[in-house]
Amino acid sequence: MSHLTVDRRDWTFLLHEHIGVERLLDLPAYSEFDRETLDSIVEEGIRFAEEKIAPLNEISDRVGVKLVDGRVQTPEGFAQVFRELADNGWLAATHSPEFGGMGVPLSVSTAYMEAMNAACQAFFMYGGLTHAAGHLVETFGSDEMKAKYVEKMYNGTFGGTMCLTEPHAGTAVGDLRTSATPQDDGTFLIEGNKIWISGGDADFYGNVIHLVLARVKGDPEGTKGISLFVVPRILVNDDGSLGEYNNVEVGGIEHKMGINGSATCAMVFGDAGPTRGWIVGERCQGIRYMFQMMNEARIACGLQGASLANASFQQALAFAKDRKQGPDIAKKNMDGPSVEIIQHPDVRRNLLFMKAYSEGTRALLAHAAYWGDLALHATDDAERTKAQDMIDLVTPIAKAYSTDKGFKVTELGIQVFGGSGYCQDYPVEQYMRDIKISSIYEGTNGIQALDLLGRKMRQKGGALFMTYIMDTGEWVEAHKDHEIAGDVVKAVANTQGKVGEVAFWISSTAKQDIRLGMLQATPFLEIMGDLMVGRLLAEQAIISAAALQEKYGKTSFSTEERENDSEIAFYTGKIDSARFFAAEVLTLSGAKARAMMSGATAALDIVF
Repeated sequence: MSHLTVDRRDWTFLLHEHIGVERLLDLPAYSEFDRETLDSIVEEGIRFAEEKIAPLNEISDRVGVKLVDGRVQTPEGFAQVFRELADNGWLAATHSPEFGGMGVPLSVSTAYMEAMNAACQAFFMYGGLTHAAGHLVETFGSDEMKAKYVEKMYNGTFGGTMCLTEPHAGTAVGDLRTSATPQDDGTFLIEGNKIWISGGDADFYGNVIHLVLARVKGDPEGTKGISLFVVPRILVNDDGSLGEYNNVEVGGIEHKMGINGSATCAMVFGDAGPTRGWIVGERCQGIRYMFQMMNEARIACGLQGASLANASFQQALAFAKDRKQGPDIAKKNMDGPSVEIIQHPDVRRNLLFMKAYSEGTRALLAHAAYWGDLALHATDDAERTKAQDMIDLVTPIAKAYSTDKGFKVTELGIQVFGGSGYCQDYPVEQYMRDIKISSIYEGTNGIQALDLLGRKMRQKGGALFMTYIMDTGEWVEAHKDHEIAGDVVKAVANTQGKVGEVAFWISSTAKQDIRLGMLQATPFLEIMGDLMVGRLLAEQAIISAAALQEKYGKTSFSTEERENDSEIAFYTGKIDSARFFAAEVLTLSGAKARAMMSGATAALDIVF
């Protein structure tokens, strides 16, 4: 039996009632699709996740990967399911048909990718990294590179990686020591070691195409002197056939807290013999090129957070409805029969936290994908620019907030299960271990916070931030007197005001002492995430109230009516989630703002 329960109803609501993806069908890039086709793509993707990928989750965790004779051996079933995943077109569904993709909208693919990731995060990482690496080659590579590699990466014949980190150079990528020596034939000899390379090898790949950051000898120190190279494990001949081994070695695999079925490798280039690489694009532009893949990976990390949060919520909800423990305190009969734990107030509070955060971050990731669709394919220049600005602003928030809150949701999931959740009898403890890495790789969440404050808030002279704040202000003005959600909208407005105050304080303070300003980077990202998710939940409450009014002629329902009609339960649940988030999260904005603007320097003063 699959451990995975996917909330199809919420995704239908998100795509068609909240985002309105039908708008995309007017764009030339998506004109061949219709709603029925998009819905069938989502349904088939979710079904594949439930039936094919989810059964891998337990063996992925319990068995993990092994290094056998220099090659990574994946758990039983991985190779077969990966081949099915690729053959059915899921690896490159969003990419260009020119290279075997289907051109599916990003916002639609996010729905089934959430399910696939929740089904088995360790397994799904192989495909995610491969198509992202292929996309980078498609975007910046030469025609020869595209012809040799892209289609085979998109169809899963070749794997793909992103090789940045070295033993002495993690976040400080500019300190890398991997070198590239020019050769007379236009290739480069690559020498160096990389660590923590996800998907560095797998026994179901015919070849692995490594994208390696290295410095050509003599180029400037720091990030400005870094170039990007395509380094295949096995050389590819001009006719597409495989040639000689390129001396790319797996030096070892990491033994981790979670995602045990994902091969996290130490890679060695040029030690066993010459390793050849081909430069991508221009010399010394490696970081700029790699940022495309890094930003895609950061959004993917956010989706990992939202996906396992939602999986954990569904597990906890089902358990709470079935598990009987303790009397019904509402009846004040402490000797009465045990009732389902979902009737206990504290359990209900935990479940509603889980629901609000998991559905809120899901909405944030879905909107980010929709902005991605518009940034790529909108026919109006202004619309494309606005969409890209939103992606730039939201990327660090989507990554850090979704993974931090996703981890919190999985923790609450274990709490709802009690002792059962702490044991391997149920999947929630694995969810918690698997999800934790999402807040660490692709730039730790602390780095995301610094990126938000140091780069995104200053981008275009602060226009990205101010545009979002002003747009939220206009939205508040339009909905502040809403009969059902007005109080939630006002809570959003309060948080918006506090975000503005803190942003001004940090800007002013950083001019005097940059350390004191950056000290508040992580709390600032959190309050920005609160604002964005709070607004999205409020929007959903407004949409839900309108749907209830249209269908039932009212917005207030008894418990019995909710229990007997799933649509009433769904829409009223959206309203309750927004109200809960406003009361339990947004009302804390004032206190969070005061803490950030206190000027306290203890963290800077202390000597550890």
